[in-house]
Order: sequence, then C-alpha cells, then structure tokens
Amino acid sequence: MRTHPPKDAFLSITSKEMIGRASGIILQKEALVIMKAIEALSTKDQIEKGALFQTNESSVEKLKISLEVALEHLWELIDYGIVTQLFEIRYNHGLGSIDIYPFCVSVPDGLSIEDTFHRLLKKSSDAIKKYAIEKKQLGEEDWRSILLKISDPQFIKEATNGDDIDHLLLPNEFPYPPSPLMLRRSKELLLEELDAETKLIVLPNIGIFSILDSQAQHFISIANELFLAKVEPIARSFDLGLRDRIDEMNAEIKESQALSDNHEIETIKKRMDVYLAYEAILKEKGYFRIVKVIRKLCDIAAVNQEKSQRTELDKLLKVYLTMLESTFDFDSRLLRINLERDTKNDIIIVEQLKKNPNVLSAEWLDPDAKMAIFALKNIASLKEINSLIYENYRFTTEYILYFKALIETNEADVKPIFKDEDFVKIYGRNLQSVYFNYIPWFYKLFYMLGVTPIVNSGYAKAKSIIAYAQMDRQFQYEKRRENFLKKKLKEREEKIEKDKKVQNKRVLIQAIEEAFFSKRIPPTVEWIQANYPIFNLELLEKMIPDFAFLKFPNKPLADDTIISFPDSTEFEAKNAKLKELLNRWIRREEAFEEKYESKLVEIRNAIHSVH
Repeated sequence: MRTHPPKDAFLSITSKEMIGRASGIILQKEALVIMKAIEALSTKDQIEKGALFQTNESSVEKLKISLEVALEHLWELIDYGIVTQLFEIRYNHGLGSIDIYPFCVSVPDGLSIEDTFHRLLKKSSDAIKKYAIEKKQLGEEDWRSILLKISDPQFIKEATNGDDIDHLLLPNEFPYPPSPLMLRRSKELLLEELDAETKLIVLPNIGIFSILDSQAQHFISIANELFLAKVEPIARSFDLGLRDRIDEMNAEIKESQALSDNHEIETIKKRMDVYLAYEAILKEKGYFRIVKVIRKLCDIAAVNQEKSQRTELDKLLKVYLTMLESTFDFDSRLLRINLERDTKNDIIIVEQLKKNPNVLSAEWLDPDAKMAIFALKNIASLKEINSLIYENYRFTTEYILYFKALIETNEADVKPIFKDEDFVKIYGRNLQSVYFNYIPWFYKLFYMLGVTPIVNSGYAKAKSIIAYAQMDRQFQYEKRRENFLKKKLKEREEKIEKDKKVQNKRVLIQAIEEAFFSKRIPPTVEWIQANYPIFNLELLEKMIPDFAFLKFPNKPLADDTIISFPDSTEFEAKNAKLKELLNRWIRREEAFEEKYESKLVEIRNAIHSVH
C-alpha cells in the first residue's frame, strides 16, 4: 500500500484511452474493473441522481474486490490523471444536518469534467441554502457576537475556527487527499453562490446564517449602533477623503432625520455605500467585512419592509375602494380624507386614489382642515350622489361644495352628465341653496319674482365670496402647516436625542459584555475608549449616573476605572454570569490581570445586592 497521496489532476483528467496512447500505460485487471465501474456511473443521469461512484465496502463488493485492493488501484487511476475526486453536499431533513458525499469520477459521458464539477456544486449550494434557512436562523445574542467578531480586525486576521463549508471540505473525507485547487475553488464558488441568496448572511471562517423577515430591521439597528460607536470614529483616520465624505454624509443624514420619520434603512444603506467606495482601504484595515454585511442586511430589510408596507397599503386601499363602491353609505360614496391628520398611510392612500383611473378626486379647504374628496368615476353613481344631497343634505353647505369641487375639477371626465336635465336641475337647486347663504336675503325675493339677471349677479357674488374664502383658508392652511412642521421638527429632534441616549446605553452594555465575556479582561475606561471611540470621558461621566452603571472605584473616571453593569433586576442574568467569571478569576481557575484583583473582589461583592 502506498503511503504518499496520488497527484489529483482535478479538471485536467483525461480518458484511459488517451493516457494509454500517450504514455503506453496498461491498466491491471483490478484497476480496469474499477475504472469501468467509475465510467459506468459518470453520466449526466447519474450526476442528477447523485449516484456516482463511492469508494466504500458496498461499492467494491459488487466488483468482487476487497476495499484494500480497490484503494491500491484507485491510487493509480487518480495518479495517472484519468479519475478525480469530487463531492456533493446534501441536506438531511430528518437529522437536520448537512453531510458531504465524496465521489470518484472519470471524464463524463456527454459532459465535460468542469460541467460535472459545477453541477455538483449547484446541488450542494441548494442543499446548504435549505439547511441554513431551516436550521441556522440567527438569534439576537448570536448576531451581537458575530458583529463583535467582524468589527475586530484582529479576529478577521487570525480567525481559524472555520465555517460550515470548512467543516465539511476536509481532505480526510475523501479516499485520498483531493486536489487543493478543487477544495479551494469549491469553497470560493459555494460562498459566492450562497452570498447571492437574499436571506443568507455568509461569513467566511465564521458561518452561514439565515435572517427571518421579522428580524431584519431590528438586526440592522443593532449593527448600526455598533458601527457608529466602534468603527466610524476609527475609520475617520484612514483617509482624508473618507473623513470628508463621512462629515458630509452625517450632515445630510441629520437633515433627513429631521424631515422624515422613516429613514433608518435608507440612511444606513447610504452610509455603507460611502464606505464601500473605499473598499481597498477597508480591506487593508480589516473593516470591509462588517460594511459588506451591513450593506447586504440593508437590502434584506428594505425588501421585507417594502413587502410589508405594500401588503398593508393594498389592504387599506381595497377598503377605501370598497367604500367608494358602497350603494348604502353616502359618506363612503362621497369620501373625504382629512389631509392634516398626521397619518403617513393616509397620505399614501390619497396619492394612490388620485392615480386610480376609476376614481375622481378634488381638494377643498374647510375652515379648520384641508380635505381630499373622492368618488367613483361613474356617471350613474354621481347622479345618485347628487340626488342624495338634494334629498338629505340640501342645507349642509359643505357636502354641496365638496361635490361642486369634484365636478368642476373633473369637468372633462364627467362632461356627459350635463346632458342629463334631471341632474342639471337638481345640481342647480343644491348650489342655489348654498349661494343664498352668501348673499343678502332680498335676492330670494328677486328669485321669487323671476328677476333672473339680478339673481344671477347674486350667484356670481356668492361664487366670488366662496372663492375668496378658499384663498384665505389656503393662507391659513399654510400657516397651520408651517407651525405643524415646526412642532414635528422639534418633537423629532427630541426623539432623536432620546433615542441616541438609549442607543449609547445599549452600546456601552455591549462593550462591557465584550470585555468581560469575549476578551476576558476588565472593561476599563482606557479599553472602552480604545475599542469604542464614541465614548469620551464627558459622555461616560454623564451616562454612569443617568443609567446607574457601576464604576470601580467610585471616584472621578480615570484610565484604569472599571465600568460594570447596573445593579438592577434588568441585568440580573448578566450579573450572575459575571459573578461566575469573577469567582473563577479570583480562585485562579482562569488567568486574569492580577493588578485588578482588588477591584474584581469589589465588583463581585457589589453583585451580591442583585436579586
């Protein structure tokens, strides 16, 4: 039995006939039997079935050859370059695992060996996708742990744990160590294929994970908090051009935050795009991976958000269209929406209804609100609305004016309605009852006497008063709108400031966790500032009392001051975990920096008060 591995030619293998003519090699009987078995299974059909030749007891028993002899002759077939080793990864739903199935393959019948390689890789990537989506869903704690790794250049440089594919593509899974080129190309192509899947987060040397639709936006918020605290302050020093773009971007973001409530995903996406323009620098410094991951997460979150909003709005739009089609409810048929309500969905629905070819729309200014008016673009329905106003709302001025605005705004679309004498007569009576509210009482007397010219001049005066009132109301509306926007701007600025404080709290908690539980060192002020540059002394001094963080010693902050979790029930689990770690350090069961021993005892004793 040979002790050294054969040279695996991978995609450069040839047929036994070609190698025979070129080198005069004649296969021995057993080698020929094995070769024929491999050739018989190296077909397109067998590739699709996943039934290529496997080197195991059951395969060689059929050939009446022992496994030891088979391995001896297989060495020759691989070393001669007429057989290569490939694989397929399969997902076992029952066991919830992925496994590798190595094969020995000759030049396939009707296919190139390269085509065979890619077909097997495609089947493998599909299996890994299913596995990751079903079994590798990220939890929040796992996500935070991953973010700490990919935001740490030292980890990126030294990572050796391996990912899901590394754990499968081990040389000892094959009869002989396969071509290193095959393993390297396989991993590269699998990662590339998996990274194209929108629901997967692919992290070389860490793992392959899936994101639930409901998680995406929350996960992107967590990532952005860490990025702003840990990466961006450091990245500013990488390049003057990048620093200037960061400053410009932050100014733009501050302005957009003040003007819009729904900005987070798009804002983070723009931020990452700025960094991606400096890809070479980020790769050199070790921060490219976190930027790439957050940017992909933006796309996942945006698609999910858009889908969710579209579903919600489609349902809402359907409700409004159903209301317009009502034959029983007058208020639904002549639909009014208050444009001054602070409801984003209303604004979008109004725009959708305006674009609908089957709907008529207009705007009207009430004394205290701007209204959008809608009705179906249906002559019969408009006649009924006109009649219902006359029968039930003839003395309700607003309804008549809403309908008037709708008819006049869409005159070209409803022109045929004026050929209906009954409609014109009823419409005129409705308008007449409104006009008499705007002109002196004696015009009614002229109307009764049939003095048409004087009555018409009165109508003209009423129209003019109504038109002027609309102009005045527009002015009042613009003043209300301006005051409303000022108020919203102030509220939004206050909310942004409040959110920033809470965000800083979460990041400081994460910094403490990283130091204690990942780096296994005390989170001193010096370490926190070095790894989370957002935290200057002034900010830390303010945050500690605001959120009841503990500091050791309880004096003004210095470089060696240790900051720990608040002493409250909210942090009971974290403090219990910390207490266990401190006990191991103090009992010398785990190495630690001895200069901090007295402080560690102090911290452990403080944790006793947590209950």
